[in-house]
Amino acid sequence: MPIASSRLLVAAILVFWLVPGRSEAPPHVVTLAPHLTELVYAVGAENRLVGVVDYSDYPEAAQALPRIGDAFRFDLERILTLNADTALAWRGGTPQAVADSMTSLGVSVIWIETRTLDDVASALRAIGSALSAAEAGDRAANAFEQALNNLRASHVPSGSALDVFYQVSRRPLYTLGGRHLINETLAVCGMVNVFADLDIEAAVVSREAVVEAAPDLIIAAADAHVDWTDLVLQEMLSARLVTIDPDLLTRPSPRILQGIEQLCALR
Repeated sequence: MPIASSRLLVAAILVFWLVPGRSEAPPHVVTLAPHLTELVYAVGAENRLVGVVDYSDYPEAAQALPRIGDAFRFDLERILTLNADTALAWRGGTPQAVADSMTSLGVSVIWIETRTLDDVASALRAIGSALSAAEAGDRAANAFEQALNNLRASHVPSGSALDVFYQVSRRPLYTLGGRHLINETLAVCGMVNVFADLDIEAAVVSREAVVEAAPDLIIAAADAHVDWTDLVLQEMLSARLVTIDPDLLTRPSPRILQGIEQLCALR
C-alpha cells in the first residue's frame, strides 16, 4: 500500500476509534465551496466548522478557519486530522471523485444544490437541518425569500431588456454562459446576458464576439483589472462599463440580494 494511502487509513481509524462519543457529538463540518461557508454562517452554525476551502472570505471570521484545499483539490489527510465527519459539497461544482474519496474514509457528504435563486432558500433550510440549526435555517430562508420577492415585485421590467456582457476576467476574456445563476439574477432587473445561448457555465470569448453581441452594458468583476481601451473596440464605445464585486453576483448566498439591488440601480 502506498505511504500516502497508509497515512490516510491510519488517520481514518484514529477518527473513528479514538474520538469519544463521535456518533453523538455535534458534526465537525468542512465546506467544499466558499458560498457554502457563507450559508453555514447565515444559519448561525459556524461553531460546527472546522475547515473551509480557499476564498472562503466572508464573513471576516471565516478567514481564520483552517484551509483544506480549493474548489477542486482537497487535502484529505488534513480533513481527517481536523476530525471532520461531515462535508458540505456543491452539487454541480464539487467533483464526484472527491466526494467518493471522503465517503470511503467515513466522512458523510451532504450535497447542496444552488442552481437558482430559489435554491438559496432551500439550501439554508437543508444546512440548518443538517447542522442542528433547523429553526435558524428556516428564519434565514424565510427572510431571503421575502427580500427576493420584494425585489422582484419592485423591479418589474418595463421596456426592452438591457443587453449585458459580464466579464469575469480580462486575459483571457472570460464570461458566463446560459447555465450560470447570473442569468436569473440579471432577469430580475430586466437584463439579458448576451452569451446566454452558450450551453455552459463559463467560456472564453473573443473581443470580436463581444462587439458583435453589441451589449448595452458591460459589467466587470471588480477584480478583473479592466482596461477600457484594451477590452472595448472602437465600435463599442457607446456601451457603459461598470464594476461590481463578483461575489455579490455569482455566489449563491444571501448576499446575492445586494448584487441584485446594485444591478437594478443601473437600469
